[in-house]
Amino acid sequence: MIDPLLMTIIIAAIAGVVIIVVIALVWLARAHLKLKHDYQVLADVVHGNNNDIADLYAAALTADGRIAVTDEQISVLCAKISDYQHNEPSTHPYSQIIQKVHSGASVSELMQNSGLSQDEAVLLIRLHGSKVQS
Repeated sequence: MIDPLLMTIIIAAIAGVVIIVVIALVWLARAHLKLKHDYQVLADVVHGNNNDIADLYAAALTADGRIAVTDEQISVLCAKISDYQHNEPSTHPYSQIIQKVHSGASVSELMQNSGLSQDEAVLLIRLHGSKVQS
Protein backbone atom coordinates (compact mmCIF):
# COMPACT_ATOMS: atom_id res chain seq x y z
CA MET A 1 0.00 0.00 0.00
CA ILE A 2 1.01 3.60 -0.42
CA ASP A 3 2.57 5.45 2.42
CA PRO A 4 0.09 7.97 4.02
CA LEU A 5 2.63 10.80 3.72
CA LEU A 6 3.04 10.14 0.02
CA MET A 7 -0.74 9.94 -0.35
CA THR A 8 -1.10 13.31 1.39
CA ILE A 9 1.53 14.86 -0.90
CA ILE A 10 -0.21 13.48 -3.99
CA ILE A 11 -3.60 14.72 -2.78
CA ALA A 12 -2.09 18.14 -1.95
CA ALA A 13 -0.46 18.30 -5.40
CA ILE A 14 -3.70 17.35 -7.13
CA ALA A 15 -5.60 19.85 -4.99
CA GLY A 16 -3.05 22.53 -5.92
CA VAL A 17 -3.39 21.73 -9.61
CA VAL A 18 -7.21 21.76 -9.30
CA ILE A 19 -7.08 25.13 -7.54
CA ILE A 20 -4.80 26.55 -10.26
CA VAL A 21 -7.10 25.16 -12.97
CA VAL A 22 -10.18 26.63 -11.23
CA ILE A 23 -8.45 30.02 -10.89
CA ALA A 24 -7.44 29.87 -14.57
CA LEU A 25 -11.02 28.97 -15.56
CA VAL A 26 -12.46 31.86 -13.52
CA TRP A 27 -9.93 34.24 -15.07
CA LEU A 28 -10.73 32.93 -18.57
CA ALA A 29 -14.48 33.22 -17.93
CA ARG A 30 -14.08 36.86 -16.83
CA ALA A 31 -11.83 37.61 -19.81
CA HIS A 32 -14.41 36.00 -22.10
CA LEU A 33 -17.22 38.13 -20.62
CA LYS A 34 -15.11 41.29 -20.99
CA LEU A 35 -14.29 40.43 -24.61
CA LYS A 36 -17.95 39.65 -25.29
CA HIS A 37 -18.93 43.04 -23.88
CA ASP A 38 -16.21 44.82 -25.87
CA TYR A 39 -17.34 43.01 -29.02
CA GLN A 40 -20.93 44.15 -28.46
CA VAL A 41 -19.82 47.76 -27.95
CA LEU A 42 -17.74 47.64 -31.15
CA ALA A 43 -20.60 46.00 -33.07
CA ASP A 44 -22.90 48.83 -31.94
CA VAL A 45 -20.34 51.44 -33.05
CA VAL A 46 -19.94 49.76 -36.45
CA HIS A 47 -23.70 49.57 -36.86
CA GLY A 48 -24.01 53.28 -36.03
CA ASN A 49 -21.22 54.12 -38.46
CA ASN A 50 -22.93 52.09 -41.19
CA ASN A 51 -26.15 54.03 -40.59
CA ASP A 52 -24.24 57.32 -40.70
CA ILE A 53 -22.55 56.33 -43.97
CA ALA A 54 -25.91 55.37 -45.48
CA ASP A 55 -27.37 58.73 -44.43
CA LEU A 56 -24.37 60.60 -45.85
CA TYR A 57 -24.65 58.69 -49.12
CA ALA A 58 -28.35 59.56 -49.38
CA ALA A 59 -27.58 63.22 -48.66
CA ALA A 60 -24.80 63.20 -51.26
CA LEU A 61 -27.17 61.78 -53.86
CA THR A 62 -29.73 64.45 -53.04
CA ALA A 63 -27.11 67.19 -53.23
CA ASP A 64 -25.80 65.76 -56.50
CA GLY A 65 -29.29 65.86 -57.95
CA ARG A 66 -29.74 69.45 -56.82
CA ILE A 67 -26.38 70.41 -58.32
CA ALA A 68 -27.34 68.80 -61.63
CA VAL A 69 -30.63 70.71 -61.69
CA THR A 70 -28.84 73.95 -60.79
CA ASP A 71 -26.24 73.38 -63.51
CA GLU A 72 -29.01 72.86 -66.03
CA GLN A 73 -30.76 76.04 -64.90
CA ILE A 74 -27.48 77.99 -65.11
CA SER A 75 -26.88 76.68 -68.63
CA VAL A 76 -30.34 77.79 -69.70
CA LEU A 77 -29.84 81.21 -68.13
CA CYS A 78 -26.42 81.61 -69.76
CA ALA A 79 -27.91 80.77 -73.14
CA LYS A 80 -30.70 83.29 -72.59
CA ILE A 81 -28.22 85.98 -71.54
CA SER A 82 -26.05 85.27 -74.55
CA ASP A 83 -29.04 85.43 -76.90
CA TYR A 84 -30.22 88.62 -75.25
CA GLN A 85 -26.80 90.26 -75.56
CA HIS A 86 -26.47 89.30 -79.23
CA ASN A 87 -30.03 90.14 -80.27
CA GLU A 88 -30.69 93.30 -78.28
CA PRO A 89 -29.76 96.50 -80.03
CA SER A 90 -27.87 98.70 -77.64
CA THR A 91 -29.77 101.68 -76.30
CA HIS A 92 -26.62 103.64 -75.53
CA PRO A 93 -26.14 106.41 -78.13
CA TYR A 94 -22.41 105.80 -78.36
CA SER A 95 -22.52 101.99 -78.46
CA GLN A 96 -21.81 101.67 -82.19
CA ILE A 97 -19.03 104.22 -81.94
CA ILE A 98 -17.52 102.38 -78.95
CA GLN A 99 -17.61 99.18 -81.01
CA LYS A 100 -15.65 101.00 -83.73
CA VAL A 101 -13.14 102.14 -81.09
CA HIS A 102 -12.78 98.52 -79.93
CA SER A 103 -12.15 97.57 -83.55
CA GLY A 104 -9.30 100.07 -83.71
CA ALA A 105 -10.87 103.09 -85.42
CA SER A 106 -8.77 106.26 -85.46
CA VAL A 107 -9.79 109.77 -84.36
CA SER A 108 -10.23 110.91 -87.96
CA GLU A 109 -12.40 107.87 -88.84
CA LEU A 110 -14.63 108.58 -85.87
CA MET A 111 -14.90 112.25 -86.79
CA GLN A 112 -15.77 111.50 -90.43
CA ASN A 113 -18.10 108.51 -90.00
CA SER A 114 -19.84 109.41 -86.76
CA GLY A 115 -19.95 113.17 -86.79
CA LEU A 116 -17.98 113.55 -83.56
CA SER A 117 -15.80 116.47 -82.64
CA GLN A 118 -12.08 115.82 -82.26
CA ASP A 119 -12.32 116.11 -78.46
CA GLU A 120 -15.16 113.55 -78.32
CA ALA A 121 -13.28 111.11 -80.54
CA VAL A 122 -10.09 111.44 -78.47
CA LEU A 123 -12.04 110.97 -75.24
CA LEU A 124 -13.81 107.84 -76.52
CA ILE A 125 -10.52 106.33 -77.69
CA ARG A 126 -8.95 107.04 -74.30
CA LEU A 127 -11.89 105.53 -72.43
CA HIS A 128 -12.62 102.52 -74.62
CA GLY A 129 -9.57 102.05 -76.82
CA SER A 130 -6.78 99.53 -76.45
CA LYS A 131 -4.96 99.80 -73.13
CA VAL A 132 -1.60 99.08 -74.79
CA GLN A 133 0.06 102.30 -75.89
CA SER A 134 3.47 102.52 -77.54
